Order: sequence, then C-alpha cells, then structure tokens
Amino acid sequence: MAYKYKSKVLEKLGVQSWINAKNWSTDVGGNLLDDRVLEAMNEVAKTFVDIRELITRVDDRIAELCRSEEAHITTGASGAIELAVAGCIAGNELKNWRKLPHTEEMKNEVLLARGHYINYTPQWIACGARLVEYGISGMLKPSKKEMEALISEKTCCLAYTFSYNNVPRGDQPFEEVVEMGRKYNLPVVVDAASELPPVENLYKFLDMGADIVCYSGGKAIGGPNNTGLMIGNGKGAGIIQAIRQYTFPNYGWGRGYKLSKEQMVGLVTALEIFVQEGNQLYAKQLEIARHFCRELNDIPKLEVTLMPNDENLHEHPLMPLVPRVLLRWDAQQTGATALELDHFMAAADPPVFLRNIHYYNYYSNQEWRLIDTFFLRPPDIEIIIERLKAFFDH
Repeated sequence: MAYKYKSKVLEKLGVQSWINAKNWSTDVGGNLLDDRVLEAMNEVAKTFVDIRELITRVDDRIAELCRSEEAHITTGASGAIELAVAGCIAGNELKNWRKLPHTEEMKNEVLLARGHYINYTPQWIACGARLVEYGISGMLKPSKKEMEALISEKTCCLAYTFSYNNVPRGDQPFEEVVEMGRKYNLPVVVDAASELPPVENLYKFLDMGADIVCYSGGKAIGGPNNTGLMIGNGKGAGIIQAIRQYTFPNYGWGRGYKLSKEQMVGLVTALEIFVQEGNQLYAKQLEIARHFCRELNDIPKLEVTLMPNDENLHEHPLMPLVPRVLLRWDAQQTGATALELDHFMAAADPPVFLRNIHYYNYYSNQEWRLIDTFFLRPPDIEIIIERLKAFFDH
C-alpha cells in the first residue's frame, strides 16, 4: 500500500518524504502545520496589510496569550535571542541601533555560565555583543561569586539557557541569576526555545523572575518553522518596545529579521491552538509509546523502555513533556550499531528519522536510539514497528 503522506511537490523536486520519529528539529522541517494554521495563512495571503499595524496587533495577542506585559514575534528563537541582546545593548536610542553590530562603545557584554554553553550560544553575540563566560565546565555548579566578580559597567544582560542540551551537573540555579539581575539592575534574558510542552512553561520563566524569555514558534507551538517569539515583563517590556521600534520593517541592522504576513498570522493561530489544546496531546502520545513497547518487547536482545519524560522519569530534567520509547541493545551481541540502524531505517520508502541521540555508557557496549511520538500518525507507527522488527531479526 502506498504511503498516504508522501508529498507530490517534494517528489517532483526529487526530494523524499520522511516519517518523523525524531522530534521537531529544524533539520527535518520543524513540524506539521495544523489545517487551521494553513487556512489562516492562505486567507491572509490574498490581501495586503499595514505591516506595522499587523506586528503591533500580533504582539499584543501573543502577550495576552502568554500573560506577559509585552511580546514580539521573531524569526525563530534564534532571532528572538539576537534581537533581545541587541535591545539590551542599544536600548531606546536610534544612534545605538544605527551602530550595530559595532558595539565597542556601548554596554555589550553578555554573562553566561559555561554549563549553559550549547549549540545555539553563538546567537547571544550575533548582534556584536561579547560573551563573558564564568564557571568551569564539568564542575558541579558555577560560582555565584565568580559571576558577580565579572559584572561590570560593560555588562548589558545576564543570559540563561533552559535546555536539554545543558549538562545537568553544570547548571547554575536560576534564582542566583535573577538575584544578580535585580541587585545590579540588569535584564535577565532566557533561552527557552524547546521548553514546551507543557503550556504552563509559557508563563513559568517570567514568573520565576526573567525579564525576557525567548521561544521557538516552529516546534511544539506548531507555527511556521522559521517563527519565534519573545515575551517580557518589567524592564524586559521596555526593551521589547524598543526592539519593535527599531527593527523590521524599519531600516537598519534589524531589517534582516523579516517576517511575512502569512508567518505572523500562522504563529498567532498556532499559539491560540497550543494554549487551548497543547496539554491534551500527551495522553494520546503516551498511548502510542505504550503501543510501541507492547509490539517491540518480544524482540530478542532489544531492551525497550517507556520514557514518559514527566517529573518521575525523564531523559533530562529539562526535557519537554513528550513521551518517547528508548531502544537499547548490545552491539557485540547483536552485531549491529546504532548508525547501521539509522541507515536501515533510511534505506526503505518512506525513510524514517529516529531520535539519534547517543547516550554513552562507559561500562558496556550498549547502543541507543529513541522513538519520539509527537508527530506520529497510525501508518507511521506500523511502518516503524515493521522496520525495527526486520532490522533486529536479520
């Protein structure tokens, strides 16, 4: 039977349609857009609008949905981080925005604990900022005293990353960063790009004392893949107001962070749906994970574990609330590596992305892969089960 979710447009271009059991990574296309989101984008595509008015109204609606004083739609979470730092540096001064990315004469230092340095950390300095790191990678906790010693008249903001890419033992308590921000009147900017679901995490970090929080719109929220948002309270709200005034659609350094009217209404529509329905997805996804466990448990030499990613059992303390299935096996006993499984899953039609995080076990020959349930539909589930059984039976 032909796979029903194969794209004819992609096929015409000679590009394959994949089954996504990996997650919402940008490198696999982000997410699946709800028909309601596509309908809103298609409808607005047939008219014209005052972009400044649209941005203002979109930002107002995002702030309302996220229970924040201010908000701004951006080009992904990366764009949110870059614009947030630019706002911390340039403030409400046109002359400063005109100088970006040349920030040497301004407050341009971003403080970040080394345990929070991840793949996306370069976004903190993209506007011309300078990163000041503290702590020793691998130590149990960064030193609050060391952090405070590095705060100077050049410090523009304190950065913090909530991410499952952090090494847990290197996490700095967020309360310490908030304390230093308040003591020295410095904005605390948070990267929480992938910290959804649950829906409550839209409000959590501002409630904990952050001034600005950045999220991806193209992951769990379900918006277009290249959208994001920032929300802010207190001094963060004033910074966001300046960002809106001096970036797209205005000229200057921020002009490049361009969004279409279709992307804007797509994100707002997706966010409305997520706030109303986002927490309802978990039960269905959990049942999918249980189904995988029942079907795969009888495969010899394969250990199958349900990972609910709740507060009791999770891959990482900051993992979003998405259930997964953990597959483990001994490479020597089975004669198969995880990379060979990846190639096997990709070789058939339709190809399959598994979550290919490799957790190193220094005391065994174990190999690891995961099945992410977030985007799986009934035909996808059965194809993955059939393919895994074929691989481990060979």
